[in-house]
Amino acid sequence: MHKNVNRTSDLPNLDPRDVGDESAYKVGGQYVFPTKTTLSALWERTKRKIPSDLEFQNERTRNNATWLALTQVLTEKDSVSFGWGHAGSTPGDPGQHNTTGGPNPDNSANLYSLAWRHAIDKAITLYVDYAMTANHRDAHYDLGAGGHGVTTDCHDSTPMAAFDATTGGVTNTGPHCFDGKLQGVSAGVNYKF
Repeated sequence: MHKNVNRTSDLPNLDPRDVGDESAYKVGGQYVFPTKTTLSALWERTKRKIPSDLEFQNERTRNNATWLALTQVLTEKDSVSFGWGHAGSTPGDPGQHNTTGGPNPDNSANLYSLAWRHAIDKAITLYVDYAMTANHRDAHYDLGAGGHGVTTDCHDSTPMAAFDATTGGVTNTGPHCFDGKLQGVSAGVNYKF
């Protein structure tokens, strides 16, 4: 649990009741079938405790986050994997970067991934993978934020002027990216020492 999390700011004109406790729990499991098929599953729930009249901007509580993966060993050296991740909607959206904000936003998303791995030996593996994030209308999930590749979402402000769908005009706070599909391909060598 994280106590007294401030998601807004220390500015004096903002509601001090927006400081709340945050917690999460998850359950997961994995099973390997005799066919050398591995099935993995994970479910998570997150919660932010704030006053009910501030729930309209609560984008931290999420009752349903799911991850499923299937890996099939093809040969002694080759395997293929498919993954699906789902982030359910939140009760609110503060409207800071991407949307006008408010209660019950359509900010869920799905992540699909496909990967092939080929072992050269016990330490070296070649891989090729593909991932796509399918954001719903108010979602702004990205690819690359986990430390692999360049983050492709542009929800943070930049000095570049761009059309802002939340105001209908041009702003210099950068493009506000929500909705849409982000896709990426990665290939490389993994060396374990």
